[in-house]
Amino acid sequence: MVSVGLAALFAFWWVKKAELGRNHDGVEPSARRPESPPEPTDGTAAGSFRPDIEGLRALAVLPVLFYHARFAWAGGGFVGVDVFFVLSGFLITSLLLRELAATGTLSLANFWARRARRLLPASGLVLIATLVAGRVLLDGLSQADLARDAVAACLFAANIRFTIIGTDYLTSQLAPSPLLHFWSLAVEEQFYFVWPGTLLVLVRFLRLGRRGLGLVIAAMWVASLAACVALTTGSQPWAFFMLPTRAWELLTGASLAVFGTSIVRTSPRLRAALGWAGLVAIALAATMFDAASAFPGWLALIPVVGTGFVIVAGSAARGPAALLRLRPLQWLGARSYALYLWHFPILILADRKWGPLPAGTRLALLLGAVLMAAISHRVVENPVRHSRALAAVPVRSLVMGAWVCVLGIGAATLVLHNPPKLDAGVDAVTPTIVSASPTSSTPSSTSPTRSISSASSTSTPIVVHPTDASHDNPASLAAIITANASQLAQAVQTSKVPANLSPSLAVARTDLPVLYGNGCILDRGQNTPKQCVYGDPNGSVTIVLFGDSHAAEWMPAMDLVAKAKGWRLLVQVKKACPDAEIPTDKDPLGTDCAAWRAAVIQQIAQMHPALVVMSSFRYAQFGAAAGRDPDTVWQEGMDKTLAKVRPSASNVLLLGDSPTPSTDVPSCAAGNLRAVQQCMSTRDAAVRPGRLAVERTVADKYRATFIPTSDWLCTESSCPVIVGNVLMYRDSSHITATASRLLAPYVQAALEAALAA
Repeated sequence: MVSVGLAALFAFWWVKKAELGRNHDGVEPSARRPESPPEPTDGTAAGSFRPDIEGLRALAVLPVLFYHARFAWAGGGFVGVDVFFVLSGFLITSLLLRELAATGTLSLANFWARRARRLLPASGLVLIATLVAGRVLLDGLSQADLARDAVAACLFAANIRFTIIGTDYLTSQLAPSPLLHFWSLAVEEQFYFVWPGTLLVLVRFLRLGRRGLGLVIAAMWVASLAACVALTTGSQPWAFFMLPTRAWELLTGASLAVFGTSIVRTSPRLRAALGWAGLVAIALAATMFDAASAFPGWLALIPVVGTGFVIVAGSAARGPAALLRLRPLQWLGARSYALYLWHFPILILADRKWGPLPAGTRLALLLGAVLMAAISHRVVENPVRHSRALAAVPVRSLVMGAWVCVLGIGAATLVLHNPPKLDAGVDAVTPTIVSASPTSSTPSSTSPTRSISSASSTSTPIVVHPTDASHDNPASLAAIITANASQLAQAVQTSKVPANLSPSLAVARTDLPVLYGNGCILDRGQNTPKQCVYGDPNGSVTIVLFGDSHAAEWMPAMDLVAKAKGWRLLVQVKKACPDAEIPTDKDPLGTDCAAWRAAVIQQIAQMHPALVVMSSFRYAQFGAAAGRDPDTVWQEGMDKTLAKVRPSASNVLLLGDSPTPSTDVPSCAAGNLRAVQQCMSTRDAAVRPGRLAVERTVADKYRATFIPTSDWLCTESSCPVIVGNVLMYRDSSHITATASRLLAPYVQAALEAALAA
């Protein structure tokens, strides 16, 4: 977008230079009168209040509130932000054009001073109040995250932070921040750091009239929309949160400020019809879209164009202005900014402390947000905004705004440097996994961090419950599971977070396989397999680990085993890409994963390894597979992959997915330091026997080996999150690298059974 905009600026500079340099009518260039700056063309008197826009603000904030309160009928309520962007672009550009027309220049200091008075006191109040409430209501880990979010918000970079979080596979599944909604304020302020100066250059120095200015805006608009559409399918968080992909919405409003007169002069009946059509478009988007929609992309045109139609309608007879002028809408519209600021932290903090909340409670919280908005609008927002003392000297407003930011950053720093305790002050015994052969009556204790002892191998399955594939284990594994059952049962009774917890809660999310640090787990858009060899690089037995991050979580254990046994371990894993050939929410068309999967299968065909180990998360159905039986879809996808992999390997091991907790374990444990059982999931919730049965069926078809991991981490009833002093999960899905190494004896028995088969 920037390059196109600069190219357009250069083109118009060149044209104007040529025009001013030529003397077509005998008048010297210095004597030619420059073209007047374009007047604002909003169809109203300069600076007049537009009640229709005030009412539209109310209709924009209401769907946002109900969407964030999780009312199903407002599944697309996020489009209210798009409405605000268009309104902001229209109103601010109209203001700037009026100043240019009246004075021939712009006072950037005055402009930013007005923005500081308008936005910063209210946002600063909400930010500090959220930090204080978060100290009471959030767990220790989330308090630190909230403080970092606050710093980003104070620096007008919240959108950048949340983009990084949204695209980071390790953090994208975390609970939403109470300050997440500050992303839209950051986008607007980033735009207004640039836009007034751009207008000043275009109008005053390049002397562009309405047509020239419109062409430059059009060039930037097209570039921004194109980037938005492209990134929505390739990297939606970038499209959703970032200025270059949202600027076209603000520029839509700006273009209406430049060209609105020609539209306002059209038939009032036509403008009224457009206004009603615009309201319908906004309403349809707010109720028909949902979180699964490919938004913003092309879909954002619906609420954006709809907002433009309502602006154009203005006060046309029989238009929507009669509705928008209603007193309740005017009242809400005047307080829409404060209401937008307050509602989200109130909802999120309550939900994270006591949720999930019933509909009545969520509605009551929204009413509480309305009350808070009314108070802050009366006590803080309006008095500062209309302060004559601040308005008299722009630097006063700028200094006031700077102090608000300093106070916000200071409060966040206090939180970061005064973290709450993250343990219950007691130590726990370091666990070991008891290794036992299927015929041994006296198991031997083996530490997973030392060399892995050999266990006898057999592929003969012991089926404890024939209808439950989560209990299908080779004899060697069944013996180890039996020998360690008491340790798991004791872990279920653990109530306190040990002081010697490994990894500690503070670093749990970074307790990762080395693959994440050296680039050996591919990210989205990376399709070329790397040569990532572990274990014994010169080993005569080659094992390939193939799958997504749920395959990668077993790499620390497999590396220990491979080094002890002299095996060569080749790791081919990619985030959010299952072995099964199915579309996922991260790759709805299946193209990204398909290219990588095909390349790995080709590599396997060239090397003919002794064993290929496959494992994947149990993905929900998406795209073309949506609405179908998930186990059937998974079976079809696994069948396609096994048909290609099996002929190229001496054997294939399908390693069943690890049990999945129902909560983010580190955060939950941080909030329940003396009641860790609150963070445990039942086995029924964490394990999907149906999915595992499908994998067993596919394995049987291709004479592969199927081994579940459910009994390694769960008793018959529960899946503990702390075993001894080992934290088992680093989030709501993956086991820690420490837990993986603890479970190495299980992994060894599984690999030996598969190799023997």
